[in-house]
Amino acid sequence: MKWLKISIGVVLAAVATFVAHLHVVAQTYYPTLRVQAPEGLTYVVVQDERSERLECGIANDRFLARIKQGCKDCKILTARCTRTLEEALERDVYQAGPVKYSTVVAPGVRMAVLGPQPLADKSCMAIAEAAKKQGVRPTSCLRASASADRTGG
Repeated sequence: MKWLKISIGVVLAAVATFVAHLHVVAQTYYPTLRVQAPEGLTYVVVQDERSERLECGIANDRFLARIKQGCKDCKILTARCTRTLEEALERDVYQAGPVKYSTVVAPGVRMAVLGPQPLADKSCMAIAEAAKKQGVRPTSCLRASASADRTGG
């Protein structure tokens, strides 16, 4: 009888663990990054939500690989997956309305460029142009003061 109770307890614990795992895996996550460039700019990246935690981590890793390849001296401040956009800055970057910062908008990603002007605007435009040359369309740089497309396309 004692073994039966222990067996039932172990089975219930295993089922509870499995259900908890399914709950965590089935939630949506936002891949977010914050990168500091040597020239004094900070890039805040928010990608479209992913349906699983693993997908979110893979999306961040893929984006980080591109950053590390293109900017050897950049410092990764944060790279995380969150169920909600916790910081006001991240929510501001991801929203579809008027932008508060120079922001690169591309399919699946929005990137705010924070720092001194006109350097932030120039960097935003250069990133949008480089993305277009790589075939990422539509891509634009929205300037905070006018929310205007600054790449001419």
